[in-house]
Amino acid sequence: NKKSWKKRLLNDLVDKIGSGATPKGGKESYQDHGISFIRSMNVHDGYFNYKDLAYINSTQAKQLSNVIVQSQDVFINITGASVARSCIVPDDILPARVNQHVSIIRCKSDVLNPIFINNLFLNDSFKRILLSIGLSGGATRQAITKKQLEMLKIILPPISLQNEFANFVHQVDKSKFENIVYLNKTLLNKILSQIGDVIRD
Repeated sequence: NKKSWKKRLLNDLVDKIGSGATPKGGKESYQDHGISFIRSMNVHDGYFNYKDLAYINSTQAKQLSNVIVQSQDVFINITGASVARSCIVPDDILPARVNQHVSIIRCKSDVLNPIFINNLFLNDSFKRILLSIGLSGGATRQAITKKQLEMLKIILPPISLQNEFANFVHQVDKSKFENIVYLNKTLLNKILSQIGDVIRD
C-alpha cells in the first residue's frame, strides 16, 4: 500500500456476503437442466470451470432464494482444499444459486469494483492472508467464516482508479482471446495447407 490508501472492512463495501446449502437428496437431486447450482469445483482462481456444473429445479431454487446470484457477483470458496479460490460469475450461467461451500460477494458499485476485489483476492500476498485465515481455526478442514470475510481489511483506491484497472484487465483478457483465436486459425490453415499438399502429391 505505497499510496497509503485507506483501508476499509469488506463488510462496509458490499451489499451481500452469503453462502447457500445443498438441496435435500444431495447429488441425487440434481437435474440435467434448470437453474445453475454453483459448487466449489466450479470456482477456480480467476476463472469459472463449467465442468460438472449442476442444475436444480425451481422448487429447490426457491428454497435458496437468499443466495440468488446476480451479474458481477464475486465467488469465493470458503471450505475445503479449494478454500480462497475466487472468480467473477459468468453471465451465461444465470440464473444460479450457490451451495454452502461458496460465498457470494456483491460489491457496492459506487465504492468497490468486482474485478478489482477479485484480483486483490488473487494477489499472492492477499491470498496468503486468506489461506492463513482458512487454517486459523486449527480444524482438519480449512474454512473461512462469513464473519472473517466481513472483517477483511481491504485497500481501497478511488473508484475511478478501480474502474480504470478493471477496463485494463478487460482489454488484456480480450487481447488474450483474440490471440488464441488467431493462433488457432493460423494452425488450422497450416494443417489444411499440409493436407492439400498431401492430396496434390
